[in-house]
This record gives sequence, C-alpha cells and structure tokens, in this order.
Amino acid sequence: MRFEGQTDRRGPLTMGQANMARCVRRDPPPHMNFLVVKRLPKRATLDRVEAATRALLCRHEGLRTTFTDDGQHAHGAGELAVPVHDADGEARLAAEEVGAGLRAARFDLAAELPVRMAVVREGGTPRFVVFVLPHTAVDAISLAQVVSEWEGLLLTAHPTDPPPAQRADPADPPPTHQGNPASPPPAQRADPASAPLVQPIDLAAAERTPQASRRAASTLRHWRSGLARAPQSMFPVAYDVEHALLPRLRIRSAAVATSLERATRRTGASRSVLVMAALGVLLGRRTAQPTCLLASLSSNRTHPRLRGHVGPLAQDALIVADLDAATFDDLVGRFRVAALSGYQHSRFDAAELWETIHALDAERGTRYARDCVYNDMSLQAVPAGEPRPASDVELSWLPAASLPANLSLWVNRLDDELDLVLWANPEAMPAREAERFGTGLVRLLVAAGEGAVDLASLEEVTGVASVSYGPGWVRSGGSWVRLESVSRLVEAAAPGFLPRITAQPDGTLTCDLVARDASRRADAPTPEQVRRACIDLLPGRADAIAPHHVVVHAGDLLPQ
Repeated sequence: MRFEGQTDRRGPLTMGQANMARCVRRDPPPHMNFLVVKRLPKRATLDRVEAATRALLCRHEGLRTTFTDDGQHAHGAGELAVPVHDADGEARLAAEEVGAGLRAARFDLAAELPVRMAVVREGGTPRFVVFVLPHTAVDAISLAQVVSEWEGLLLTAHPTDPPPAQRADPADPPPTHQGNPASPPPAQRADPASAPLVQPIDLAAAERTPQASRRAASTLRHWRSGLARAPQSMFPVAYDVEHALLPRLRIRSAAVATSLERATRRTGASRSVLVMAALGVLLGRRTAQPTCLLASLSSNRTHPRLRGHVGPLAQDALIVADLDAATFDDLVGRFRVAALSGYQHSRFDAAELWETIHALDAERGTRYARDCVYNDMSLQAVPAGEPRPASDVELSWLPAASLPANLSLWVNRLDDELDLVLWANPEAMPAREAERFGTGLVRLLVAAGEGAVDLASLEEVTGVASVSYGPGWVRSGGSWVRLESVSRLVEAAAPGFLPRITAQPDGTLTCDLVARDASRRADAPTPEQVRRACIDLLPGRADAIAPHHVVVHAGDLLPQ
C-alpha cells in the first residue's frame, strides 16, 4: 500500500518520543509494542482497508515517521506492507497468532514505519485486521484515537482520495499538564476532515521554548527532591524486568460508588485521588514504609488541542507522600497535593531525568526502582455490558500479563462501580495476600464514605498487616535493607575481599574490607571504586544499598 502527496518534514524528537525510543530499542518487544485485533464489518473489502489506512497515515505524521538518534523524519510518501492471511481454522485465533508474531519482533526505528498491519480472511472474505504499533508512535490514549479514527475512515474514506493532513499553527504551542490530578482526560474523537492537529515535529518545537525549558528544569528539581526522601523501592524484593509476567486480580464493587461520592464531598478530593491514597496507605502499611513512592501514569493531554495528538505523551508522574498521619482524610489531602505536583511535573527529557536520578543514586548508594505504579484509565473506559457485581467485593483472577513492576493498580471504572486490576509479583505479594489487599482497599474506601478513618485502626478495618522483616534487616537511607544482601553485593563488587557490614546509629552503613589472602592486597580497590561498583550491581538487588562508608584495611584481619 502506497501513500504520497504529503509534506516531507524533519525535526527533533519530542520528549515522549525520545523517552520511548530508548525503551523500544532496549526493552523486550512485547512490553513496548501495542497489539490490536479488530473484527471487520461484513462489507469491508481489502480496498477499503487500504483506503482507510492510507487516509490515517496521511493525517498523522507520527504514523509515517522514522527516527535517527536525535531526530525524526515524517515521510511525505512511502509504502506500508499489509499482508493478507487465509485462516485454516477459526479466524480470530489466526488473527491473534499473526498479531503475536508481529508484536514479538523489535521495530527498526530508523528504517521501519511505526505501523505493522495484516488482514486475516476466512473463506476469501476479510474478517479481522491486526495492528501493531510501537510506543514511539502512540501511548494507550492515542492508540485508542488511532483505532477509533481508522474505524470511522473504513466507512467514509474513498479508495483514491484520502483527506489531507492538517497541522496546528506551531507558533501557538500548547502548555504542559495543568489540570486536576484526578485522571487523564479522555481521548477525543477528531473529525478526520477538519480538526487541526499538533503533529510531533510541531510539539517538539514547542518543547524547546524558554518557557518549556524552565518547566523542564522545575521537573528535574521535583524528581530529585521527591526521590531524596523516598525509599529506593516500596518492596525490597527483586523482579524479572525482562520476562515479568504478573498475575492480575480484578476487583469490582458496586457498594463503593456511594462511599466515594460521600468521601469526595467531605474531602474535596477526586475519586481517583481517594483510590490512590487508599493504595498508598495500604502499601505503606503492608511494607512497613513511612513514605509512599508511586509512579502514576500521566496522559499529559489536558489541553484540548493535545487530546487528538497521536504520539507518546504519557510519562510518569512521581508521587511521594509521607504516611505519618492520624486519619485517612489527612492522607487524602497529602496525596491530593502530591498528585497535583506530580502531574504538573510529568513532562521531561528522559535523558536529563535519568542523569539526575543516577546522580542522586550515586550520592545515596541506591538504585531507583519503578516498582509500584498507579494508572487511572477510568475516563477512557467503555462500558462492557457486564452484570453489576453480585457482592460487595467481587474478585476474579485474570491471565498473567507482562509488566515490569512489583505491583500496579489499574483503575478501569470509578462511576457507578469500582473496577480495578491489581498486578502483583508473587514474590512481593502472593495470591492470597493480594486478595486480602484488594478486599482491604475496598473496605477502606467504604469506611471513608462514613467518615474520617482513624489510621490506628487501619488493620482492623482492612485486614492488611505489616510484613515482619526479621533479624538482619535495618532501615538505612529511607529503605529497608538486609545486611547479608549488602555483604553479598560488596563481595560481588570487590572479588577476593572479605566485607563486614555495620549499621551505624544514624542509619548509615559502614563496610570494613580486607583481602582474603595476602596475594590480593596489592590489588585492593579504593573506597570510591567499591561504592561505584556496588551501585552498578544494584539492579536486581532491591534489598541492598551501597555502603555509605568503605574502609579498606591493609592487614588480613578485620578490626575487632
């Protein structure tokens, strides 16, 4: 399928594109490639499929863009292969199999358009279409926008006359996220023939204005100050980033709807903030952490002219809240402020942000881990026509899915019922405990509808208790640390040397280091080399940090 007649343009990457390009080139393809399988209308033809796709590519530059290391090329003309497969058996199963194959391969960002498609026929008739798009081209909201537009174009686009692309005036750039931190706004279904769009190259120019640079600097300060007072991760357990398949617990309740409405009126917080606060306080109680660290996905689409933007705008909002409060209402207020600040600072240059994070990690001896995620998609939800939950709390397990985190809460509905999905690493939260956690979250929200919940009675209300870390665990630098794991970390960082780790009264860790035999003394590393090597080895060791002080002894015995 060929498209042509569009403006050929080059420009820098947007912040979101640069962030996702790093991930697409590095992370497993199933984590970074979106897959959509759609049933075709009965009268759909291959010509119509190609016409709709051609019109969609012409409208959105981000769907016909290739990447260099620091720039993008929106092609004015080109070709997209749309192979056709004939199903041997059931057409949907064949389509899903084709989609899995397309999704499993990493996109070549420099040479490949960011769209893969295929059509599956049954008895010679097109039945399903398969889309695979990388995270450099879309986020979840713009993916929904793309699919919605394509379905409309399938009915209206003329096979030989695709509508022209339209761009918004780049001299009038949109601001960053300034809205209520309740949840991202819904994707708006644009009229393919008339609605002006902010194309990625235009957005990239807007992100390089002096005002945008000041916002970016403020974002780096927000992240640095937040991470400096938070644990390196909420759960001091490792998870498999490359192959993470997490069990998913669906939590539904109709009883919570009235409670959320009452609590919203009393506290002035949105329903989304109430759920986020409930998640945060129960996480803190379960992990015995006095501070909650969350990454909340921000759509960054509050400005109306960005709601139809096709590109990766969604980035992490850092949410950090101290949990030493008397009532749940007090914590709701803290999470409300933390969410507002987090969403306002959720547009960033990924390279600069990671430089800031790594510099802070080097100072603290930690490694930031994005292990707890909050994702509110309730305003994008489409009712599924399911019966209402039959009980106050309805739990059901869904098939495991890939997500590199220890725990994540996805919010699907917050209107007339609560519909959540809790993703939980069994090493951090086994299945039975996840069920207790999900039930406890619902009970807390129900109790919050009746009045301010005394946090001294949190376990009685929710059934969620603190984990016992046991001997050998200490709190250091805001994190739970196992001294044995720190010792193993140092042994890996300084082979041939014997460490002894001591926790000091101020919470810092001291490492005394001696050679295991005389032949190694001449090769003794410096204290700074040991700390740097420890920090480099921290990924996958969430129960350890690098010692704050390292003393390398000349003898072959540790001091008494």
